[in-house]
Amino acid sequence: MTYNFKCYQNNFLFNNLNITSFGDCFGSVIACMSFALLIELSRGIDLYLRNYSVTDCFGSVIACMSFALLIELSRGIDLYLRNYSVTGNHPRSHSSLNQLSEKTIRKRRFGLHIVRTLVRLVQTALSYILMLMVMNNFVGFLFSAVIALGIGYYLLNGVHPYTRSANHVHISNANSEITNPTDITNENEEILQAPVTTTPNTRTLPINT
Repeated sequence: MTYNFKCYQNNFLFNNLNITSFGDCFGSVIACMSFALLIELSRGIDLYLRNYSVTDCFGSVIACMSFALLIELSRGIDLYLRNYSVTGNHPRSHSSLNQLSEKTIRKRRFGLHIVRTLVRLVQTALSYILMLMVMNNFVGFLFSAVIALGIGYYLLNGVHPYTRSANHVHISNANSEITNPTDITNENEEILQAPVTTTPNTRTLPINT
């Protein structure tokens, strides 16, 4: 399987739409992610900083501040979303934790997942808009990288909202104030798995102490 990429300016997508199989499609996504993120972004930053002279250091400072603020903003949003509980953290919802159904938890997890995906897409779009101002409007890599990152992040997310284990963990956390239902299940299984078996030839002898 070979890949032929005609990287002309502003017509990357139009010259590389000859996808005939799933392997070509998957290879195109991987190629867009690798080329767009690793090569072109680094070249854009390098060219931007090299072409500015000492008198234009203010532009370099603005560029560095933009990238730094973008990275810190994405980290802050990611930490907030990771620490945010789908059952709610404010005091008014604390008394109604045990009344949440599996459907409600699934809806909240799905909304949280959509917000996190949109944050990743906005982060990629903002970084590439800054790169386009430096790299003379290379639009093809912008759309291809945003599409590839959106599909890849949504499909490769470790905590998918429809996984059974993720919903089970949050249901167990919501019901942790009363009793964890998995503990009762494990105790019943241990009792059922250890029956007392006796054979007709077995004799019970009393022990005199």
